[in-house]
Amino acid sequence: MKVQKIVRAQGEWAKKGEDIKDGDVVKINDEGQVISGEYGDRMVFKVETRNGEKNLTFNQKSMNNLIDLFGDDTSLWVNKRVKLFLVKAMVSGKFQTIVYISDMNSTMLEDGTFVSSKEEIPVIEEDITDNLPF
Repeated sequence: MKVQKIVRAQGEWAKKGEDIKDGDVVKINDEGQVISGEYGDRMVFKVETRNGEKNLTFNQKSMNNLIDLFGDDTSLWVNKRVKLFLVKAMVSGKFQTIVYISDMNSTMLEDGTFVSSKEEIPVIEEDITDNLPF
């Protein structure tokens, strides 16, 4: 019978609302590792939080943001400072706090996309007078 080695992240996990909060800037301390778990593989990095170094899972949206920013080699992400966005969302029938990670100068738009303050925020031009009842 074949068995699979289980790899666990060493150290403490970042607690939402305690170690990390919405708008925090954290430093990525390592190039991350893939950890297999009950819900599949996840990418875990050590980050410097307000309470010291903690483990933090980077979801795919966050990974995509960081790939756009720093490239697809996570060793180049080490010592980079990134901004955290903590968002309440319905997941599997209950509200959970999701952590999204992006550029320190980013703002999250209502549609969940990120725009850097260095970029121009898109303006939607709409004539609202057409919908007025008078």
